[in-house]
Amino acid sequence: MSAEKLILISDVHANLPALEAVRADIARRGLCAAPVCFLGDAVNMGPFPAETVRELRSMNLLCRVRGNHDRYAAGAIDRPALERYFRCPEGAEHTAWTAAALDEGCKAWLGAAPVAASFTLGGAEFCCFHASKESDEASFKPLPQPVNILCGHIHSAFVLPQEAGFLAVNPGSVGSPLDKNPAASYALLSVNGRVSAEIIRVPYDIAAFSAALESRAVPWGGVIGRVVRKASLF
Repeated sequence: MSAEKLILISDVHANLPALEAVRADIARRGLCAAPVCFLGDAVNMGPFPAETVRELRSMNLLCRVRGNHDRYAAGAIDRPALERYFRCPEGAEHTAWTAAALDEGCKAWLGAAPVAASFTLGGAEFCCFHASKESDEASFKPLPQPVNILCGHIHSAFVLPQEAGFLAVNPGSVGSPLDKNPAASYALLSVNGRVSAEIIRVPYDIAAFSAALESRAVPWGGVIGRVVRKASLF
């Protein structure tokens, strides 16, 4: 029996050129019909929020969970809390810009995703969440669990063996990696009872992303562009 495929994407952060490059790579591999697990943070920290939501909604989504930035953009957090999270008013200004760029349908779609979800594929059990099962902000600590864990949030990919042959997999960030490699990151899983995972890096047009930050007068755009180009917060 051939293994089933599962595509993991996370942390797109309104970076449409990066998401389009990932979709082109998926097509090049002949995997357009493969199911996709989206692990949150479609929007915020980028210039294409509405376009990114539309692109994600057109994908073959088997499962999706909510990221913390999805919750912020959907309006489920007040201004003081945003300023505390970003440690500056500019981050809150950017989130307000993102929310204004989304229609009510996009916001409802973002806000409707659960914090955590479970599913079965190819005889394997999966538990997925953005940061942890309990929170879309507080990262989990990889501990042995009798299930395959799929997560995002930290913008740095990993594949960690668990007990009894299970895996914990983070596909990294499509739109804003933080591992000093600016290429978009996603994961391809092969599932046949047991699970194996490959982290895939895809170069994309970062110049187009940066130009859109400027042409759309995105608040905090200079900082966002620098982080994406350097693939680092520092």
